[in-house]
Amino acid sequence: MVKNINPTNKTKIKTLTIALLMMLYIASLSLAYAGSEQTSNAGQTSNADEIPDIPKNAVQYNKTGITPVCEIEQVQAGETHAFQYRNATILMNCTRNCELNVTIDPTIKPKIFGLSIDPNQTMTLTLNLSGSPLEGAEVMERTLNFYVGIEPNATLQLSAQLRLRINQTELSQELNREVNASRLTWMFWNRTRAQWEAVESYMDQNGYLVCNTDHFSTWTVAEISESTEASPEPEAKTNGVQTAFIYVGIVAVVVGALAVGLYANSKRKK
Repeated sequence: MVKNINPTNKTKIKTLTIALLMMLYIASLSLAYAGSEQTSNAGQTSNADEIPDIPKNAVQYNKTGITPVCEIEQVQAGETHAFQYRNATILMNCTRNCELNVTIDPTIKPKIFGLSIDPNQTMTLTLNLSGSPLEGAEVMERTLNFYVGIEPNATLQLSAQLRLRINQTELSQELNREVNASRLTWMFWNRTRAQWEAVESYMDQNGYLVCNTDHFSTWTVAEISESTEASPEPEAKTNGVQTAFIYVGIVAVVVGALAVGLYANSKRKK
């Protein structure tokens, strides 16, 4: 014989059930809101959208009407400069004043290239963006048909970071082959050994392929095979931590639901 549930217990069960439903409802609203925010942001057209990860206070130069040949630009210390040319955008910042001498091959497809430098003195830097190897470098297989020659006017000590914006869909169409973005890496031409050498690279959250270096040379980005694959990306550990948090969240929800069920069941038995 089933006992009638005490009215007080009925009220508690209803309260817990309503609270659980409210939590689920709020969670679904939050997910829907986040999705709508992403959709609305994707439709906006602003400088920040056109050039991902550009500081709001960046000094921008609209030179989209020219393809530069020995174009002289002045980069003030500590400021990010965005030089927008016809078929390439160069994001440049330096901890010292720098004179930039820019030449861009008119045959290369539109690219966004970033260069951050911390040198031990002011300098003049020659920057050459080309669709073919520079200064005696050999053609590298499965490249993006994009080479960067970087030469300072003097021997100096420096640390630098190179970045190239990667759009896998556009690259696959441009190169007429499927590009595996996870196998892309920066490489430099070793003049002493007369060969290309891969440098540890990773994709940042804004879609740039990034590498760090302490010297300049001719650089390119290539899709490497499994046998020559670079070390795991620095973000791998972060992704693992994020996955762990997801699992913990799922377990917490399941445990909470079970607790409510057990509580309700115990009240029915009294």
